[in-house]
Amino acid sequence: MLRFRVLGIPVTVDGWFWLSGALLGGGMSANTSRAWAIVAVWCGVMFLSVLVHELGHALVGRHFGAQPAIKLHGFGGLTALPGGTFSRGQSILVSGAGPLAGLLLGFAVLAVAQALRGVDLPRLAHVAFRDGLYINFVWTALNLLPIQPLDGGQILRDILGPRRQQVTARVGGILAVGLGVWCLTLGQIYMAVMLGMLAYHNFSQGPMQGGVSRGESRPE
Repeated sequence: MLRFRVLGIPVTVDGWFWLSGALLGGGMSANTSRAWAIVAVWCGVMFLSVLVHELGHALVGRHFGAQPAIKLHGFGGLTALPGGTFSRGQSILVSGAGPLAGLLLGFAVLAVAQALRGVDLPRLAHVAFRDGLYINFVWTALNLLPIQPLDGGQILRDILGPRRQQVTARVGGILAVGLGVWCLTLGQIYMAVMLGMLAYHNFSQGPMQGGVSRGESRPE
């Protein structure tokens, strides 16, 4: 388990994060050194992108009085914000700060890629740019879907308020089931499994790591 600090914020990275990254990056079919190099680049870009995303949550949460801690795990990232008491508007800002940080990183990657257009770069550099754009734009869009504990689901929960938690859960569960079936038709088994777990979480309203954890203890 890797532990370090960024901007004074403790970060923990468990082994499942790297395993899920390898699976998402094509590790199941990699059988050459070049293929494994592409998987390694994916994992590195994913690590940086998810970390920046979680730092967006953490920095805004700290601004509102919390003591943030970040954990990168098998299903992405979790930012715990113990000590923080947020209004509904502040909670929406905390949830939205992660996707915003990802989009800003995506535009930075795009700007660098455009600036280096025409330069003879190594193949893996092009792979890194491609992965950076995909993760920070496509994953950010997916993360804004109203499915808990994704940021979009948490934003919807705060917009609707505590009296409509059942509505938020049903919206997330139905959407997760629909997207999971669609992923199955495309052969995206890993994504379908993840969406199935999200659907179960929404319908059962059980605990699941992800998004932002407000007012709770730091992740171990």
